[in-house]
Formats: sequence, structure tokens, C-alpha cells
Amino acid sequence: MSITNRTKLVTEFGEMDVSYHESDNGFCVSLSKGGLKNGPVVRIHSSCLFSEALHSIDCDCNLQLASAIKYISEEGNGAIIYLYQEGRGHGLDKKIKAMGVMRDMKCDTAEAFHHLNYELDPRDYKIAVDALKDLNICREIRLISNNPRKIIALERSGFKVKRLTLTYPLNEATKKYLQSKKDKLGHVIDWIGK
Repeated sequence: MSITNRTKLVTEFGEMDVSYHESDNGFCVSLSKGGLKNGPVVRIHSSCLFSEALHSIDCDCNLQLASAIKYISEEGNGAIIYLYQEGRGHGLDKKIKAMGVMRDMKCDTAEAFHHLNYELDPRDYKIAVDALKDLNICREIRLISNNPRKIIALERSGFKVKRLTLTYPLNEATKKYLQSKKDKLGHVIDWIGK
């Protein structure tokens, strides 16, 4: 694993370091701030073109990303590992196909994936672990995540993980989406009814 390029990025929440990571496990981008020691905050985030760039309101991906960047910028000690794993790792083409099934059958993502014989969540986080090691991050981290699979992957790689929850305003569509992730994927989301 190696950082092939690195520079400063000025975000709406402040200046951060942006790095491009590449290894046999793939590539990703990290956004980081501070020394990454003493319990840094980490978010492992899978790309979501429709929410982050095209302003879809069917999921909370853009809200998760923005709140994580803001939190880490204010904390001054943390990193976001941005993975190109659209549609839980299935890619944009299959994601669009699943979205069509969701609309036609009036079902949730998990049901659409099942209907199409897609694995519910085939992602692995090897590239994220590589990037964290690349950044020389402390092995005791606070992870912004609702996904227990991310915690397991990091703990198996030698990280000590404390889960951190960020809350943000939700519309009815994103509440329904999060409830489905809680019910069908085992995500830990205790605040969606609030």
C-alpha cells in the first residue's frame, strides 16, 4: 500500500489533507486532519453518486459524509476513508437495476437485492484497512458507523474500535431506508425514531 499523491483540500468545514491510496486491494481516497493519535475519529464511507452528487433523498449517504467531515474537522483528529463501492459493492449498473426493482415492486433495497440474487453486502474493507495503516493512524479509534461489519473487519485487523454515532435531520424516505438497514442488515441505528 502506498499514498501516491497527497495535498490540501479546502472544504466548507475547513482545510484537510487529501490522499490517494493504491494497493493490490484496490484504491481509495482519504480525507484527514491532525496527528491521528489518541483516539482519532474514523469514518469508512462508500461512495453514493446519487445522494452525494445528484441530491437523491432516498438515502442518508450525503448526510453521513457531510456530518463526518464536519465532526472530524472540528475535532481536529481523524480520517475519512472514501471507498468506491457503489451499491454496497455491486457497482452503479446493478445499483440502478436494483433501484428499478425497488420502484416497480415497492420494496426496500434488501428485498430488491434478494429478488435479483445479489448478495446483500459483499463489500470487504481491506483497502480501508490498508489506507488507515498508510496514514499511520493510532490503533485505538472511534468509528462513525452503524454497520457492525465494518467494526468486525477493523477489529480483525488489529484495531480497537469504539463506535461513535452522529445524528442529523432525516426526511421520511431516509428514515424508511435506515429502518430497512436496521431490520435487514443488522445496522445499529437507535436514533431514527427521534
